[in-house]
Amino acid sequence: MTAPVAPAPEPVADEPATPSTTARTLRRLRAALVAGSLLTGALCLLVSGRAHTGTDAVGGRAAPALLRAEAAYGALADAQRVAVHGFLRGTVVLGGLGDQYQNDIAAINQNLAELAGYNVAGPAGTSDLQLVEGLVVAYNAEIEQAAADYQQTGELTRALPALWYATLQYREISDTLDRLRTEGRATLTAQRGSAWLAGTTDLLFLVPFVLVLVLFARTQLVLRRRFRRRSSTWLTTAVLALTAAVLWCAQSLHTSDGRLRSALDDPFTKAVTLTQQQAGRSAAEADEDLFAVVAQACPATSRSCGTGLTAPPPGPATGGTAEGGGRPGRDEAEFTDAVAEADASSSRRLAVVALLALAAAAASARALNPRIDEYRFGGR
Repeated sequence: MTAPVAPAPEPVADEPATPSTTARTLRRLRAALVAGSLLTGALCLLVSGRAHTGTDAVGGRAAPALLRAEAAYGALADAQRVAVHGFLRGTVVLGGLGDQYQNDIAAINQNLAELAGYNVAGPAGTSDLQLVEGLVVAYNAEIEQAAADYQQTGELTRALPALWYATLQYREISDTLDRLRTEGRATLTAQRGSAWLAGTTDLLFLVPFVLVLVLFARTQLVLRRRFRRRSSTWLTTAVLALTAAVLWCAQSLHTSDGRLRSALDDPFTKAVTLTQQQAGRSAAEADEDLFAVVAQACPATSRSCGTGLTAPPPGPATGGTAEGGGRPGRDEAEFTDAVAEADASSSRRLAVVALLALAAAAASARALNPRIDEYRFGGR
């Protein structure tokens, strides 16, 4: 009788391989390199987008708004100068107020309409603009009434009441425009000092870029020590692509900031200064002529007719907008062109930056995939 045969033992299932620390390290490095590359590219796009918005706010709204406020003030001063000079010289009797006066009134209304479109002063600015628009209508009506009275009678005394009421409205308009100009300068200064237009914002993408470079160096060290690979084509490609994206982004921001600063410091400042100078000359001449009109129309015993006017102090040589009138316009055109160039520089080829960042992320993943695949079926 044969001994019972013991059943063959069942095959023991394979013990799960111990996860490789090298594989985990490579996966973590891959994830960090991909995330770091994408983060750096995203921050480049964020800073460029904010800089583009800041450039548009400063050069496309705040600065033009101040130019329009200054131009409206200059046109108002010149309208007063032309009108009062016509009454003083008697040309209103023969030719009316003239084309220059009508052009000045049209320029005031046009500049106010454009200023309302920018609306950088908020609700207070809107209220002031509505006030100015109404006062300009009343001012023009009083000037035309004074001209009509002068033409009908030929007596300056008959035209003086309407001319004086127009002058009071002219002063109120000037005061309101002064507030708008002050608000415009404050807004421009605040927006120009925005952090997004300062070079320090470059740190938002330069800091992660430096950290990613350290990770690239760490990864290369791991590949050299554990796989004896002195270099990786894909890893080198990733470093070059991300570096190109960062350099392109930084150069674009630097160029945009330089062009905007140059535009504000040169043609914009010149346009504002020349407009203010012409407005000052027009206002001074208008005051001199108005005093002469009142003195001429009033009796010898009262040379002010109760207006309280006194002789204005002597000022510089006067002259209206006809003197060098084209110069502020040329400076403003140069400023507009420079702002357009700055705006284009801040947003130029952002798609290229995004593609370079994506290429760096893809190359980072591709560089480590072959090494990670070696551990797919077990650890070593």
